[in-house]
Amino acid sequence: MLRILLIGSMPPPIGGITIHLDRFFNLYKNTFNIGILDIKKKTLFKKDKRIKAFFPIFNFFLRSNIVHIHITNDYFKVIFALLSRICFKTVIYTHHNSIVKNKLVFKVMYKLCHKIILVNDKSINKNLINYKKTEVIPAFLPPYKFENLPTNIENELTNYKNVISTNCYLYNLINEKHVYGFDLIIDAFYHLSRTKRINNTLLILVDPSGTTKDYVDSLLKELDFKTNKILHITENIDFVSLVKKSSLTIRATRTDGDSLSVRESLYFKVPIIASDVTWRPNGTILFKNNDSKDLAKKIIYTLNNKYEIKYYNENYGNKIINLYHKFLKH
Repeated sequence: MLRILLIGSMPPPIGGITIHLDRFFNLYKNTFNIGILDIKKKTLFKKDKRIKAFFPIFNFFLRSNIVHIHITNDYFKVIFALLSRICFKTVIYTHHNSIVKNKLVFKVMYKLCHKIILVNDKSINKNLINYKKTEVIPAFLPPYKFENLPTNIENELTNYKNVISTNCYLYNLINEKHVYGFDLIIDAFYHLSRTKRINNTLLILVDPSGTTKDYVDSLLKELDFKTNKILHITENIDFVSLVKKSSLTIRATRTDGDSLSVRESLYFKVPIIASDVTWRPNGTILFKNNDSKDLAKKIIYTLNNKYEIKYYNENYGNKIINLYHKFLKH
């Protein structure tokens, strides 16, 4: 019997990896015996229960055929991979970024794991990749549920001709600049507003963690957006429901993996503008990384033109399940 233990984190907080695990769990929990060990919450998520006691969790680990690691912390990912190999488990690791920060740890994971899943291999040095032990499988899985947007947000949407939305995970910096590029988006939006190239447009910045409040407040200080408006949401909402009601979405990240937000927009055929900091799926409108002027050009072009999205969505969840079955046959 296929028994799978995934090690990572479940929402909250909301993020690309936590959403991937949540969707995978809920899409397949009625088909396979799946457990997700959330090491931060010290909880094992199973189909019909949540387990916090050590021995039942350890028992599920011992009885698992496959241990699939989704941890970003270098120390913990190596420890769990080593422990799993000692206990004769099939070990799989998904690398959820398009860059490799620690080459030594990356090489060690290749030694310890039976298979490495890359969500994007286009931006990783090919000399670091052992293709015999590698599968390239994007992390996107379609939503299994939708929630209504809060009434105040729904009311705001009806007041504007165009809605532009973007989101972030946390207030993180890279080279002392906001990872998710809220500064770039606001600068581009302000430029288009000041020159009256857009009007009656709502820009929504979503940060479910609430950690960007002071930062965004400082960026918006004394800016006049004419007939346009910026709405900064610092609570958890169903971002997919907002995407479906948007004229376009933006992913202005200064570093990225295979972005969930990009594929969600493409999946629902909503135009998506994203930085060219890494490879993006076909259908994405690219702007030059760290260039708000180029972003402004892409925004006005997209709003003024009908942009037909041709995006073929494969069932990436089934690809992972098929990989599990291959190991069981050996």
